[in-house]
Amino acid sequence: MKIATWNINGIRARQEALAVWLESRKPDIAVLEEVKAREEEIPESIASIEGYRKFWNGSSFKKGYSGVGLLVRDGSLDEFTCEVPPFDIENRTLVLHAPQFTLIGTYVPRGDGAEHYAVKLRYLADLKAFIAGLLAEGREIILLGDINVALRDIDVHRSQNKPGATGLRTEERAAIGAHLELGLHDIVRELNPDRKDLFTWWPNWKFARERNLGWRIDCIYLTPALAGKVSGVSVDLDEKSSDHAPVSVELSL
Repeated sequence: MKIATWNINGIRARQEALAVWLESRKPDIAVLEEVKAREEEIPESIASIEGYRKFWNGSSFKKGYSGVGLLVRDGSLDEFTCEVPPFDIENRTLVLHAPQFTLIGTYVPRGDGAEHYAVKLRYLADLKAFIAGLLAEGREIILLGDINVALRDIDVHRSQNKPGATGLRTEERAAIGAHLELGLHDIVRELNPDRKDLFTWWPNWKFARERNLGWRIDCIYLTPALAGKVSGVSVDLDEKSSDHAPVSVELSL
């Protein structure tokens, strides 16, 4: 089973690239972040793609802002349900419950400005409590999406590793660390422990992407039993239509 996360930075702007990516990569489950559209605004070219069931937590909070989608390939799961969890804010979360696991797709707030930074920390705390509750029920967890935190110095290019910058602050990193302390594995980093050039997002600077001046903020976290079933991970650097690269994991279930 191939499971992917991709911040597409606007589904209407990315509709052609998304259709091509789905056809070429064929993920069994794809979480899309920063859709920037209400459900009724999803392009027909995406809404009509055959072979996938589609679920949306569209941009009802603010027009053209946030929003996540979840696509499930026909036949990949025998049964499942999909929900917007109670702690969701700003249309940032979708949860899939299947017999094998619960998958949480998230677009964590960036946290620019004092008010929104507090929103970010509260969201991460609520997300952690939600995961802890599922773990207490014996559920296996897949948490994936745009985390908007570079957890360690190795996860951000040295040119942008500025103390106090949003995405690098002690409280943010501690909040993500608290998720991992629940037992989750940062599987992409664990399989690439020493790679200093492993990034998933690049700022809109001239030649920043070409020079790989990036951040690793798009992540996949797994409970131990699922981490033990991983047969591969990848960052799709060939897909350059968004400022984020898709990230995927393959599980032998």
